[in-house]
Amino acid sequence: MGKKEREEMQKQAEVAREGFRLKQQFIEEAKKSREESQAKLQDMVQRRQSLQEQVDVLRSEKEDAEKPEREAKDAHKKAWEERREAEKEAVEKQQASEAFSNLDLDSDGMLSVPELVSHHELDTDGDGSLSVEEAQSILGGSYSLDSSSFHADVWPQIRDKYKSEQSAQPPPPPPAQVEEAADTHPDFHPEEEEEDIEEGDEEDDSDDDDDSSDQDHRTLPTKPHGEDSELPPYDEATQTLIDAADKARSQFEEAEKSFKDIEDTIRSLEKEISLDFGPDGEFSYLYGPCYELTTSEYIYRLCPFNRVTQKPKNGGSETNLGIWGSWAGPEGNKFTAMKYEQGTSCWQGPNRSTLVKLSCGKETIVTSTSEPSRCEYLMEFYTPAACHPPQPPTGDHDEL
Repeated sequence: MGKKEREEMQKQAEVAREGFRLKQQFIEEAKKSREESQAKLQDMVQRRQSLQEQVDVLRSEKEDAEKPEREAKDAHKKAWEERREAEKEAVEKQQASEAFSNLDLDSDGMLSVPELVSHHELDTDGDGSLSVEEAQSILGGSYSLDSSSFHADVWPQIRDKYKSEQSAQPPPPPPAQVEEAADTHPDFHPEEEEEDIEEGDEEDDSDDDDDSSDQDHRTLPTKPHGEDSELPPYDEATQTLIDAADKARSQFEEAEKSFKDIEDTIRSLEKEISLDFGPDGEFSYLYGPCYELTTSEYIYRLCPFNRVTQKPKNGGSETNLGIWGSWAGPEGNKFTAMKYEQGTSCWQGPNRSTLVKLSCGKETIVTSTSEPSRCEYLMEFYTPAACHPPQPPTGDHDEL
């Protein structure tokens, strides 16, 4: 055996010795960690049972608190809707009464066809005027009807079109028309008209106020004023019920969240305990951490017992190269390879998969990644957990 070969063998032996020493540490740590995980799992299961009972009690209390809350809120809403409807009906009734009074020109308590025909805005055939026939049709075929019939039958069909006599008057001409009138009629002197108006201002002020008041009443809105669209604040008794229900909900949600957190912990512990970490648990230290290898194009990431991924070095989305499947070494030595399956599917090809070959090393490191076949990756992974007891050195001949 040459010197170079002996040096290489000595180097490998040193790696094996150091790796095996670390492996023994991992085995001791795995044993301790497994005992701790099993104890924690047992504690979590007991806490889950206790918390389940607490959640059931708080759920019942929440439902008991929500029932009177719901009834009180429904009653509050119903009362508000009834009040709003009553106010709407009152306004509607007032509008109808005012309209009837305005239309009943002779104040005889009856609305007749002649009294209605002057309201061209009620035209039904689109010719811009209201004929006797149209007016009679609006009155339900009658020549006249009383206030009660008007409220019930006529007002609902004309309320959106109706305009009072005052609101139907054309607006005053703009200044341009006044100037045009002065040019056309030399005898017209707007200054004198303005003086006359100024002299009568004091006398007309009160009349203008009255007219304005009449105008406000006679120009009827299409919707009732003051119609609230939002619920008013709750009364003290209802608010007390709401606060009690809010507290019960908060307590239940907090307990339910704690219960779900414990269930997640239990599932995680059960999964960890169920995994095969080797004959003596030596591979358990690999569970959790991830190991990366950066090449010229990609960053490969191995998370043992979880998944393998690939990501472009210069940015881009991550590709799943497989999730943990099983140990894949040869029979009698299965812990020399890991199989990761069901990764992202290739274009018109199978799902990606990765075979991770384990070798003895002093460090835990990914050394290479390749793609021997389309969508099938091969990764070289060194770990002390793969080391075996070093063989004693043998000489070139036996010495007695």
